Amino acid sequence: MKSSSRNNLDRRSFLRNAYVFAIAVPVFELGTLGLLGCNQARSLSRAASSEQPTIGTWKTTIVSANEPGDPLIVSGTIYAPDGRTPLEGISLFVYQTDATGRYSTTGGDNRNTRIHGLMLTNSEGRYEFRTIKPGSYPASRNPAHIHAYVSGPGYPEYWIDEYHFNDDPFVSDDMRGKAGKGNQSSILTLTRGADGILRGVRDIKVERCSKNCTGR
Repeated sequence: MKSSSRNNLDRRSFLRNAYVFAIAVPVFELGTLGLLGCNQARSLSRAASSEQPTIGTWKTTIVSANEPGDPLIVSGTIYAPDGRTPLEGISLFVYQTDATGRYSTTGGDNRNTRIHGLMLTNSEGRYEFRTIKPGSYPASRNPAHIHAYVSGPGYPEYWIDEYHFNDDPFVSDDMRGKAGKGNQSSILTLTRGADGILRGVRDIKVERCSKNCTGR
């Protein structure tokens, strides 16, 4: 009887220890990942989603290399309200239709449509995104455009006038008169480089929003 009881006790101890070990191993692995640091975790995440836009940098690509349409690079500088001081760490979020004028989302809020991206200005206030020239909404006279939102420390998120294009026949004279001047115009004058890529520049002067706040 003593031998049988000892065997049962040993068996229960073995199962209990095996159970504790089974729990401890994943916890140990998670702890090891924590010790390895966030950089390796981010590297693994980037490797798993290499097709996704880079988030939180001043320069990003928001379409794949085989996206139909005219390749387009938009760049500029974001300034303080004085219009002269470049601001670092300002977020610029953009989204747009594809070359056929369609979003991949429905219901009115298209911020999460397939073609979108986020940038954070560098020490010189610079931003840049590579995309394709969007199309006008199907069966409409609405000019092709790119939506944009600005935010940063002391500047709650607000929308700014859409990026439009100077050669768009649907851009009205009234829109041109309200678009601003020079590089701060929301209507881009595009040039095509020897590489076939369209390029446009728009500088932005931040403001503390009033009627155009998003509440986000």
